[in-house]
Amino acid sequence: ATFEKGQLLKDTTEDTTEENGTYIFFEPDDTLFVNYKFQSQFVETLLRNYTYLNTGLTFLYSGQKILSRHGLEDLLKDNMTSEGLYDIVHLKGEDIEIAFTHTNQYGEEYYSFVNGQHTTQGGTHQSAFKELVALTIHDFFSAKNFEYCDIRNGIVAAIAINIQEPVFESQTKVRLGSTTIAPDPGSMSVKKFISDFVKEELDNFLHKNPEISDVILTKIMASEKERKELAGLT
Repeated sequence: ATFEKGQLLKDTTEDTTEENGTYIFFEPDDTLFVNYKFQSQFVETLLRNYTYLNTGLTFLYSGQKILSRHGLEDLLKDNMTSEGLYDIVHLKGEDIEIAFTHTNQYGEEYYSFVNGQHTTQGGTHQSAFKELVALTIHDFFSAKNFEYCDIRNGIVAAIAINIQEPVFESQTKVRLGSTTIAPDPGSMSVKKFISDFVKEELDNFLHKNPEISDVILTKIMASEKERKELAGLT
């Protein structure tokens, strides 16, 4: 189907030997968009984010094929500036997906998405995710009583959730403001939704993968030691 200035010019159906899918071609009308130009880096980032959130979706852009087979795991691998200390923990559930690892870099790094929107300034979902990952790891190593800052130091993580009628804090949709997963009265809170998933799935993962939990423990202890040394507590 071909449209121009809102009018349907052509609509035909024909056989093809190409892969299944929908082919969309858009070219700005230079009589409406004067002196337009595309910012390739920005467009490519948007397309890559869509592929991370929709595994198997393929884009052909400027002669290159953009796709992801492993979702948020691929996002972290493509964006990490330091090597992970262990294989990326990648967990998926209904309407939620998380991925994380630790590196030797200082601080924390997060990527978050809601209904396909990249929330670059986080929001209620990212705050809950940060808290619950640290809480779950803390409880797993309960005998050590680690500080949350030591648990999260060096973490690189991503979360994507789908909720009904999300409310954002600005027109640019860069920060989620919703406190519940649906607008209906009595709907589950965003925090509980993430908590139920992370506490169960991550705790199970750590028990089933001692080689990874051991590396996490070593990293936390190193962060704790460094923090105390800098504060003159040792």
